[in-house]
Amino acid sequence: MEKYPCPCCGCLTYSVPREDAIAYICPVCFWENDVFVTSDDEPSDENHGISLRTAQENYRSFGACARTMLRYVREPKPEEIPQ
Repeated sequence: MEKYPCPCCGCLTYSVPREDAIAYICPVCFWENDVFVTSDDEPSDENHGISLRTAQENYRSFGACARTMLRYVREPKPEEIPQ
């Protein structure tokens, strides 16, 4: 089965393309895909008002889309790490 990258962490955790992943939550960074957001800088209602760009910065800094989600995240599996 083909896997697609999470828009936040980039790990291959999506089983469908981003535009079809309605309300999908990435188990690696806990970003909830928001198909209604049209810009990476637009606040996402699905993610407590943070933007995708902020979530990406957060993931690089501390490993989750937001500090409040740290308890839910996990390390990526080997097959989820992009080549």
